[in-house]
Formats: sequence, structure tokens, C-alpha cells
Amino acid sequence: MTHEENSALCLTVKAFDSAPPLRLTGWDQVVEVGIASRSGRLVVPAYPEGGDSGAAGPLPDLAVAGPGHYRLRVHARTLPWDENDPDAPREEHLLVVYPARSKDKVVHRPPR
Repeated sequence: MTHEENSALCLTVKAFDSAPPLRLTGWDQVVEVGIASRSGRLVVPAYPEGGDSGAAGPLPDLAVAGPGHYRLRVHARTLPWDENDPDAPREEHLLVVYPARSKDKVVHRPPR
């Protein structure tokens, strides 16, 4: 669920063993940050029982190289309203994770 409109969103996660090409076309915002996994696991949690946040089902472990440093690239865009399907997602997010040491925040495409 989205934070502000309390509507559905589409979430895709992808893990790579090296930096994928930066793709900005079609995305409203793209931001990248450094994260660390001491345990060798990076996961999007599933919905808690009766909860309204998290993944609808189990998603893969994104720490493809085990414990260490990673980059998390977050893409976001607003989807058009579909009056024929009011339950359709209103936002789409893509999380891209790959091993890298940088801890810097990089704004590739700022919010409009």
C-alpha cells in the first residue's frame, strides 16, 4: 500500500552480481544508496498477519554475494488512474540491488 493515498502499489525487486545499466526513462524518481548486509541476507519482509505493508509473498534474498556492501537503487513512478479498475496499483517501484562499496546517496532523478 502507498503511504499517502493508501492504495495498491506494484513492487519489483531485482538482484545483480554487478552494477546494471542505469535506466531513467519512464521513472519519476531514481535514488541510490549504500547498504550493508552483515548476515548475508537482504530481504523485503512479507505482510505480517493482518498487516498492510511488506510483500504479498516471499521475495528472494537480494544479497547475492553474501555478507558485504551493496547498492540499493530505488525507482518510483505514479501510474495513471484506471476508473475501470479502482483496485489497480497507483504506484510502481523497482528495487535494484548489487554488490558495491560506495555508501554515498546519489539522486539520479529527483522528485518533480
